[in-house]
Amino acid sequence: MNSEDCSFADFCRRFDTEQACADALFQARWPDGFRCPSCADSRYYRISTRRLPLYECAHCGLQTSIIAGTAMEGSSTSLTRWFQALFLLSQPSGISSLRLSKLIGVTYKTAWLISHKLRHAMQRADASETLAGTVRVQPFHYGSLFFLDSRQPLILGASVNEQNEPTHVKIKQPHPNHVDNEQRSVLRFGLDAFEKDHTDGQQVTHHTRADKSLPVFKRLQWFVGTWLNDTFNGIGAKHLQAYLDEFAFRVNLKLRSVPAFGALLGWCASTPTIIYKELTKDRPVLPVPWRMWGSRSKWRGRHLRLWTA
Repeated sequence: MNSEDCSFADFCRRFDTEQACADALFQARWPDGFRCPSCADSRYYRISTRRLPLYECAHCGLQTSIIAGTAMEGSSTSLTRWFQALFLLSQPSGISSLRLSKLIGVTYKTAWLISHKLRHAMQRADASETLAGTVRVQPFHYGSLFFLDSRQPLILGASVNEQNEPTHVKIKQPHPNHVDNEQRSVLRFGLDAFEKDHTDGQQVTHHTRADKSLPVFKRLQWFVGTWLNDTFNGIGAKHLQAYLDEFAFRVNLKLRSVPAFGALLGWCASTPTIIYKELTKDRPVLPVPWRMWGSRSKWRGRHLRLWTA
């Protein structure tokens, strides 16, 4: 189903029951027919006495839930709400957790957890393929032009065709050890690490901030910053990478003319769930600049004094 061809109301009418969602998830999880996770046998019995169906292998007897082994595993939230969230996050603009909670009728915490589990599936999709062919890599910044010491340095990489148009895009946060924190700039070995981790290493060109950017790179950098600010009112460093991968996921699908909802459903069907504790654990990020000034208000006050001096 192409989610771009229907409205949210139309989508909700199509997937208005648990059965309709379970059937679509079954097709996404086993596009070539059921396979037992234990013995790979294709014969099964469907058990429909529970809220969600179970599939019992006719060979080994293993019972498998429709959501076992998927991003939805362990969730008590209905499949209809999960599918609504899938639809809304697959839209070109994405959606904030606050807005999502209101539209699908769940708490903010539940909406946040669903969103990040779906982003985890997008991150799996991003990690499944490296940039290949002719690749261009360039650092840039996300953040306010008025607070240069709080900007987040990022790296944009793209496979490009003969017209220098992107065919595959990745946007990554460099490791803090690969950044000059005082200048908030990516060091050379940060670009080397990006090349090693995210490209095939064959035809990779590094561009510095001083180099002339490709017009399409400038547009992508502007779009990702505008999207983060307009949709989420800005994102902190801890979870920024998940949102960058979400942005790149939709850009890459658009470049390949692949329907976003079907692609996201497929990745959710094959991505093991991630728990809240894992999502919220500490990650290596750049220190916030106001720590050295004691508080955010003191840090802002310092900048105001500099501007008015």
